[in-house]
Amino acid sequence: MATIATSGTALSYTPSFELLNRWVIEKQLCCYCGTCAGVCPRITLDGKVPRLINYCSECGNCYKYCPQTYVPVKEFEEKLFPGTNKDESLGYYEKCILAQSTDKNILSIAQNGGLVTTLLIHALEAGLIDGAILAVAEKDWMPKPILARTPEEIKKAAGSKYVMCPNMFAYREVISDPTVKKVAIVGLPCQVRAARKLQMEPMIPVKNGKIEFIIGLFCHRNFSYEGLLLETIKKTLNIDLSNIKKFDISKGKLMVFTQEGKQVELPVKELSKYSWSSCSSCTDFTGRLADISVGNAGVIDLNWNLAIVRSKKAMELLDSAVKAGKLKIAEGGDAINAILKEAQKKAERREKVSEALYQHFSELGVPSEDVRVYFTLLTSGGASAVELSKALNIGETELGAILARLRERGWLVEYGDRYIPTRPSIVLRMETAKLQNLIKKVLEKEPELEGIYVRKFG
Repeated sequence: MATIATSGTALSYTPSFELLNRWVIEKQLCCYCGTCAGVCPRITLDGKVPRLINYCSECGNCYKYCPQTYVPVKEFEEKLFPGTNKDESLGYYEKCILAQSTDKNILSIAQNGGLVTTLLIHALEAGLIDGAILAVAEKDWMPKPILARTPEEIKKAAGSKYVMCPNMFAYREVISDPTVKKVAIVGLPCQVRAARKLQMEPMIPVKNGKIEFIIGLFCHRNFSYEGLLLETIKKTLNIDLSNIKKFDISKGKLMVFTQEGKQVELPVKELSKYSWSSCSSCTDFTGRLADISVGNAGVIDLNWNLAIVRSKKAMELLDSAVKAGKLKIAEGGDAINAILKEAQKKAERREKVSEALYQHFSELGVPSEDVRVYFTLLTSGGASAVELSKALNIGETELGAILARLRERGWLVEYGDRYIPTRPSIVLRMETAKLQNLIKKVLEKEPELEGIYVRKFG
């Protein structure tokens, strides 16, 4: 049984669907990646949130592998990408390049340069994988997760969908089929986090269903099917969903391509009301835990992909495809600066804490500098005293006193040389309890104060 330590108390809990529901689903943090249902047959998906359809065995897998619960990003990066370049916004990487498939058939159906489709087919034909978890658009562009086992199935899944699809649900098929020894997973940054958790701490023997490659797709935000497809494309733009060839987002515009070659554009900012709720708290644009991250941001020619190659095995796969004549590559050029800007924009936009919230926390009777340190720990994912001192320009002695007060108050815990903030909901509950106790004590003095008033003023 796990515990969360607070000042003088301990909140005990067992990782289970009930805990997942309390901490993730009810707080609208679920990214509908499908992982919980992919690892547990007692969980189903209803198009919006996961549902428990049977008793919970409390195995903890749904909570453990959820990408919205704790992911040790820094530890994973250090293990996965040793000796590579590092950027605060892009993460670790070997190099950034432009890539394009040499197969005209793939280019005719793929998103931009067809890099993902080409790499997967090459890996499948080379015996490096037995299948790939992908999203395919079915009737009326309804996305569906699949385990593609043939080049034809991989091609069928080509192209971005831009609506939420629980890709990781297809991992259930990997678990149940012993013939799938090695698998590739393609997903958004949130799905990449789940896939990496499953790879680093496998729930099944690694001889079956080993996650061999993880390909991340650039993502600012994703949308609901009802909002993007039904309300916007079908109703507002009056486009038959069965007539859609593909979507693309570039330079702030959503572009819809029809089977007849017609192109309709719409500002992405007009779609913000349809974005998935959990997207507002996401800080990862490129999928920094993927072996290779792919998109088209900053690319002048939309017939090419920009790829951030992170792991050595991804570099080997890319080189192998190039040597086989299946891909051609070029230097990233200005596209690298563009993708860096986009990654920084997403991280900065999501991690800001409003001045009003600082003020509200300070009104709890906590010194403003203490609140500032707490929120810095919260938005940075924890930090050492040295890192905090540099980031906040606070002297060692003053910072030590602040950390001591926060520790005494139960707002943080020490983990090695790092300070980890206590969960905000727990902090708020503790402070609420303190305020309630204080109010109770004050109210006990009401008769005494009323007596003084009556004697003085009648």
